[in-house]
Amino acid sequence: MKSENSDLSISEGTDEIYTSPNIAIRWLGNRLIRAVTSLMSKMEAGALSGLNVGCGEGQMISRLYQSGMRHKMTAMDIDPLRIAFAHQYNPVCDYVRADIFHLPFKSRAFDYVIATEILEHLSNPSAALKEIARVAKPNSPVILSVPYEPFFQWGNIVRGKHWKRWGRTPSHVQFWNRSEFRKVIRNFIEIQEERWISCFPWQLYLGKLKPTRSE
Repeated sequence: MKSENSDLSISEGTDEIYTSPNIAIRWLGNRLIRAVTSLMSKMEAGALSGLNVGCGEGQMISRLYQSGMRHKMTAMDIDPLRIAFAHQYNPVCDYVRADIFHLPFKSRAFDYVIATEILEHLSNPSAALKEIARVAKPNSPVILSVPYEPFFQWGNIVRGKHWKRWGRTPSHVQFWNRSEFRKVIRNFIEIQEERWISCFPWQLYLGKLKPTRSE
């Protein structure tokens, strides 16, 4: 299923923050989940059908349902092993194996989209955002998160990870600070809320999809 523009196993490593034996790492992952849950509570009640892009093993979405989320959600990932794990251990929604650059959904199919800890793994994040915009309804809310650099790298160094790469996670190909990431996503969404203190060392955004040129 790997296409010309796809990135293999784009969710590599994203589930570690929820299952790590390191208590501090799990604590940080739980903070991110709480921040995402808080942003979801701000979405309109009509946002009933959502898409979780790059769901990995389903750890994030499972915890969102445990926190009281009642929206219907479809989750996708390109990694068949992670999808199989999600089906078996986190059977809270429909899981689909798919390429983020060629989503197998009709245009305007979803009321909202969540894409956490995915875009930093992609060589062409703008193409992924364009595809997200295609499958979401006009003006839909979108929640995005990526590592907040260089602090995420520094955190790796402190815990003895990836020293030879100056703390850069091997599966990451994008290393954005807040200003750099805002420039990328502002082409696609109108930023409504930004968080980084409550979910440090990640940066988290709630936005509304901008109209496409064809609309």
